[in-house]
Amino acid sequence: MSYFHYTIPPDMIQFFRSQAEQKIQVEGWGKDGRPVDVKIDNFVHCWITEEAFKQILIKEKVWFRHRGLYFGDAQGAGADFTVRINGKEVSIGLRSVAPESLHKWKTVPYPDDRIRLEKEKISDYHIVCNHDNGQATFFGIISKEDLLESVQNAERKYSKQNQEYFRVIPLEKFSFSLLQELVEKMERV
Repeated sequence: MSYFHYTIPPDMIQFFRSQAEQKIQVEGWGKDGRPVDVKIDNFVHCWITEEAFKQILIKEKVWFRHRGLYFGDAQGAGADFTVRINGKEVSIGLRSVAPESLHKWKTVPYPDDRIRLEKEKISDYHIVCNHDNGQATFFGIISKEDLLESVQNAERKYSKQNQEYFRVIPLEKFSFSLLQELVEKMERV
């Protein structure tokens, strides 16, 4: 199996950590009793993989929009990335997952509340990724239709660490060859 890789420098990771700490404070995450350190780590992981994917798109000279380091409520966040394929704007979300999910359980957790309450906010495609010490790896992609079909009967699991429910999708549902194909089809600048 092949992957896309990109390494983020340590100074940028530290910048993401300071931004995540500010975001947590501004948005009051700790007020509801949720673990602040876990949320900070989650934001840092997400931002590292988003920055890495952005750099891959820049290297490939792909036209894109990126929401960047978003502060505010989830309603205003928008898609992680928007690209053009065959003249149509397509939204792409990144699912940055823990190594244990990838290697031990070979699954990708997806927020249950998004599936149940916010289907219209689900991106057209989702890329499963991870980072280890700043090296982001992109494993594959799934379409919105396939994602919704996969979670239809998926088990609903509670994460004590994140204090929310998830549905899990088998890692094998994410295709690296489809990811390669879509990157090749993305319009260039």
